[in-house]
Amino acid sequence: MPMVGARAGAGRCVGDRGLAEERLRIGIGSIGMDANMPRLFDVPEPEPPNPVQRSVRGRNRETWTRVVTAEVSLTDAEAVAAAAARAEHGAVTIALEPRTEGEDAAAEDTPAGGDRAVAASDPFDALAWLVWPSDGLEPLLDAEAFRLLSVECEVEPASVDHGLLTWAVTVKLTDVHELRNIANRAHPDQAAEIADSLATAWQCAADPFAPVRAIPGIVWHPRHVEVRHEPARHASGTTKMR
Repeated sequence: MPMVGARAGAGRCVGDRGLAEERLRIGIGSIGMDANMPRLFDVPEPEPPNPVQRSVRGRNRETWTRVVTAEVSLTDAEAVAAAAARAEHGAVTIALEPRTEGEDAAAEDTPAGGDRAVAASDPFDALAWLVWPSDGLEPLLDAEAFRLLSVECEVEPASVDHGLLTWAVTVKLTDVHELRNIANRAHPDQAAEIADSLATAWQCAADPFAPVRAIPGIVWHPRHVEVRHEPARHASGTTKMR
């Protein structure tokens, strides 16, 4: 009898285990678990790191561009044309040095005045010729805070006497610390912003609208100023000098 009871108990244990397994098998099937559903001990995949943001403080050897836009109205086209003729007479165009080693070093000499040396009969062409994008940058250039790489200027007429004037200066930073020193001397109340932003430092160190302040025969209004860090490769250009 004891042996029979033991066997019976063993049978019940086997039966219970089999029943549990069967219930587990049936239970999984009845739930319809998706193989793609997360399981209890699945380790979640890490989220991709946030993209590294480029510093806006500026560093030596970086290339930066400042683009300035102003609305202009012609009030005396003859005065603009006369000023352009005087500027053309004293203008000289030089080829700028290549921006970095290894880039195209063949900076060709450009005839005096280049494509813009011809006396402009259109008042907006004359106005574009009058804009010297490097005006106001002399203290920074003299202090060797940066080196001038290229300048550009264009005008988009909206009517016979009104349009948008845009000019750009591209430079290579050579002494950011000195650039900030000049900016701080001019605007000591903005020291924190100058320390954190090259755009603010450049704007405080040199008036972005200096190129249009002395042009006769126009009325202008500031529109937009953008300062941006350029990619590693940036084409060199030419600039006109008085």
